[in-house]
Amino acid sequence: MKFLTRFFGPNGRFVFPAVLALSFFSSATVAGNLEQGVTDPPVVSPKRLGSDVSAFYLGLSGAYASGGTDRFGLRTPTDIFEIGELDLSGGYGGIRGGWRGVLPAIGGRDYVYGFELGYDFGKIDDEVSTDIGTVAVTGGSEVSDIISLRFRNGLTNKSGTVLYFVSVGYVQGDITTSSSLSSGGTVQSFEDSDSRNGFSASIGAEHSLNENWSITGEFEYVQFDSREVEFDNGFSTKSTPRYRGLRFGLNYTF
Repeated sequence: MKFLTRFFGPNGRFVFPAVLALSFFSSATVAGNLEQGVTDPPVVSPKRLGSDVSAFYLGLSGAYASGGTDRFGLRTPTDIFEIGELDLSGGYGGIRGGWRGVLPAIGGRDYVYGFELGYDFGKIDDEVSTDIGTVAVTGGSEVSDIISLRFRNGLTNKSGTVLYFVSVGYVQGDITTSSSLSSGGTVQSFEDSDSRNGFSASIGAEHSLNENWSITGEFEYVQFDSREVEFDNGFSTKSTPRYRGLRFGLNYTF
């Protein structure tokens, strides 16, 4: 009877299930080791992408040059004659590609920097004429096929949709210098072509249309090295072509 009393209460009710349940919950409490508490999951801090973003891009552009100058004077074995000042102008277009990186700057803006390689086709030219005695003298200059390597950098607006930039760079172009003498129905023409180095500087803005496409506009100044050009008739002139241009373009960023 004492054995049975262990599983039945004094009133004869069966208490084994209650004992079994109490034993189960006691074991679970020990196994769970609740005294150590629950460890919080690790929190990953968000990364600021502006610190290491870099991208490549390709683009097309069209431009018009005006206000260029190249004073043309003709040196003979005995004297120097002022022919006039060339106003270099003309339309040109180009292709370009480059890389740029982005760093966070103050005020919620980004600092953008990079290098751009470009090629411009078309021609920028002018000619001027004057009379020296009975001889009509014409001088001309033409710039074409320009290759450029530029460093471009600037700051975005706070929303990051517009980049205001300046650029400086090295340029190389084909320069053609010409002269002609006309007297009594006889015309003598002389021409010299060379590849010449120079530099460029520009200021402009780039507006992002979406994740990949953007449009650009800039005002640029280009100047080539000065060179003494010798013609076959023994005459010579000093050539220093330079021009100002307004350029618009479209870029695709990868």
